[in-house]
Amino acid sequence: MKGIRQWIIVALVFGFIFGLCPWVTAADTFPSRAVTIINPMRPGGGTDIELRNLAPYFQKYLGQSVVIKPMAGGSTTIAVTAAEAAKPDGYTIICVPLQHAVLAQGFHDSGTHLQNFEPVYGWFEGPMSLEVQAKSPINSFNELIEAGKTKTLKASLAGVGSIDHLHNLLLEKMLGLSAIKVPYGGGGPATKALLGGEVDFRIGLSTTSVRFVRAGQLKSLVILGPKRVESLPGAPTIYELGYKDYPNVSFVRGIISPPKTPPAMVKVLEEALRKAVDDPGFRDIMKKQGRPVKSFSSVEMKEAVEVTFKIAQKYVPMMKAAATKK
Repeated sequence: MKGIRQWIIVALVFGFIFGLCPWVTAADTFPSRAVTIINPMRPGGGTDIELRNLAPYFQKYLGQSVVIKPMAGGSTTIAVTAAEAAKPDGYTIICVPLQHAVLAQGFHDSGTHLQNFEPVYGWFEGPMSLEVQAKSPINSFNELIEAGKTKTLKASLAGVGSIDHLHNLLLEKMLGLSAIKVPYGGGGPATKALLGGEVDFRIGLSTTSVRFVRAGQLKSLVILGPKRVESLPGAPTIYELGYKDYPNVSFVRGIISPPKTPPAMVKVLEEALRKAVDDPGFRDIMKKQGRPVKSFSSVEMKEAVEVTFKIAQKYVPMMKAAATKK
């Protein structure tokens, strides 16, 4: 009789653990199938390129297939909405261009809650830069400002409410560089518009410009950050040009997971991403493309999210006010 009671107790304990805490077994076997990364940006842009650089190495260390799911639109808000609604089991995660996504959330009042997502790992931080066509008669940033005083300029945007939208407004407010801002729905299309002569300049992630500058198609006039970019050696920083009060709003790219993803799953994803980012193969590809790598742990990604929300709190009202005037 005593033996029967013991078995009943054991059965009840196991029933409690695995009935009320299903993630215990899930964490032990995670991942047991493919993991999907939502890509919120259009093909051809920096996020798309870097995800495809990373995916084979992430897959290698995760031990399962990695599927990239394009979901562009709404300056990332469509993809973020889908990710927030996904089951928090580690099998659906999202790559975010952090500042772009946080600014868009505030600007569009999207109803998403990036601050509640679980930071996993990041691999990139870089400044924005400003480019013109190689054949443009404008050869310096100051010449561009002067040109804007005598004619109406056009600038391409990755999207309304995006980080490049903010930089366009900051240059207008602080330096008087006024231009008609034309949204193109992504960094790739915005760059293509400049290459095609549809606009006079574009502000975008500096790494996106490297291949076009190297190919003699674009000229980079200024880096909108405190340090020069090694792969764009001819472009001075905005601070070097004397604009000491210009805000440093950089660009971080990394992976986050839907709210309430169990810590055990986040840890597995973070470790696989850390190994992937540290892999010499991945770093060599990034170096050849002029894309510096900077690792962000889950803790560091969380800090970057907090800093970005402070930036959004400061500048989104200005962005909304400018949109209302139009």
